[in-house]
Amino acid sequence: MLSDTFKKKLYRTEIILIIALVIVIPLALFHPSITGYVPSDLFRQTLNFTLDKSQALDLKADGQPIYISSLSLSGDVKGDGDVAIYLNNRLGEKVLVYTNVGQTNTRPNLITGAAIGPKMTGGIGADSIPDGSILIDYGRDLPWPGDMGLSAPGSFVNTCVESCYLNPEQFTQSEFELQVFVEPGTTVKITEIFYTID
Repeated sequence: MLSDTFKKKLYRTEIILIIALVIVIPLALFHPSITGYVPSDLFRQTLNFTLDKSQALDLKADGQPIYISSLSLSGDVKGDGDVAIYLNNRLGEKVLVYTNVGQTNTRPNLITGAAIGPKMTGGIGADSIPDGSILIDYGRDLPWPGDMGLSAPGSFVNTCVESCYLNPEQFTQSEFELQVFVEPGTTVKITEIFYTID
């Protein structure tokens, strides 16, 4: 026969195991998302950049270094060629913002931080470039790096691949560059840029 002490230990172990299973099973089956609030100013600017060749777009702040904590783009790709857009800090670090080349990992982030602050600035209806906005203009031509894989035309909306959360040590500058690589025979139109500044 089992002693009372052993029964109590067994009962505690069973309770702990049940609690662990109640937590682990939903995480394993449903892949829930956890969203956190990160106070930042979200900026949206309506753009009208159409590129049919590889080219840089210069992004400039008002001379003061700013920390871009996230950046995403909206636009449209016409043609069957490859398109890839990188954010470059001009110090050798760059991150992928958008590509129409097929991605091998399509699983979404399980933990996200909603980088949205109390206001959204710029875009439709804005009379002028608001404080904290980035001035964007055509930059230098870039060489086409070659075939990147299978790609598809179509629209992209508020898309970020590696630029959803940026390292402050790498992306605190007064000038950045969007490197837009476009396969010959393809056109990309960038219609909006969304970014947060901390």
